Parts: sequence; C-alpha cells; structure tokens
Amino acid sequence: MRNRIKAAGIAGMLLAIGIASAAYAPTIAPVSTAQAQTEYLPTEKDFIGKWSIAGSAIRPPRDLKEPAKPDQEASATEFQQTVTAFYGASDYLEITADGRYNFHQPGDPASGPCVWCGTWSFKNDSLWLELDTAPRLDIYAEGGDMQMTYTAEPEETSRYKWLVFSWTKAD
Repeated sequence: MRNRIKAAGIAGMLLAIGIASAAYAPTIAPVSTAQAQTEYLPTEKDFIGKWSIAGSAIRPPRDLKEPAKPDQEASATEFQQTVTAFYGASDYLEITADGRYNFHQPGDPASGPCVWCGTWSFKNDSLWLELDTAPRLDIYAEGGDMQMTYTAEPEETSRYKWLVFSWTKAD
C-alpha cells in the first residue's frame, strides 16, 4: 500500500511539473496566408535611383566545400579592400529605368560616355548587373538598403564570391 501511495505521489508531482513546463515552453505559431503574402518582395522600381556605398564585409561563399582557411580569408580581405576602394572612389551607383547602370566617377559629366557602366536585368526578385562576376542586388525591406553579392568568379585567384557590399539610397 505504501508503494502505491508513493507511486501516486511521484506521478502527481511529475504531472504537475509537466503541466507547469508546458506553460513556459515556446510555441511555434502558424503563419497565416495573409501574413505570408505581406513578405517584402522588391520590384524593379525599388532599385532605380542613386546609391552610395555604405559598407562591406567578407563571408565564405555558399559553395565552399570545406571550412575557410586563414590564407583564403586573408586573400578575400585584401581583395575586399581593393574593391571597396574602387566603389569608394565612385560618387554613386546609378541604376536607371531604361536598363542601365553607371558607377559615376567624380567629375563625370551628367551626359556623355561613361567609364564604368553597363546593363542590368531583373529576375527572381533581384537586380543583376550584366558583368562576368554576375553581381546580384537585393533589397530585403521596403525603403531599406541594397545588398550586393557576386555569384561568379572570373578567375581562379579572384575572391568576388566572398564579398558583400551594402548600398544606401542617395536620392
């Protein structure tokens, strides 16, 4: 009889602990269809305008099969500094509605030939600059900054796919 009372007491205590724990356990709330549809997806118009460089960083490419090695990170950091200096020497990046982009250099005339320009396309909610490094531009929040990543390496020694740049709307 004592064992039954002891077992019932233990069972009751475990039940009380389980109920109390359930009250504090985090829950995963389902996302409604309406809420899921409010996710921000940029349009071409969101990219149109003048953008100023806001920052840069490195991160190992997604397709890197092994952990990053110190010499790879050092090389990427050095390359990032070079590319950041190039972008920093530009007054701004202009993306126009007619499908063109231009990294304006100080003193460039408003019209006439450009030094570093080309065309862009829009697909999969991203703007893509037509270059051999395949820069992809993304905006993750309405009115937010633009992020530039690279999706191709033109040379085995380049480190474009390690680079991430942030751009802020200048106009």
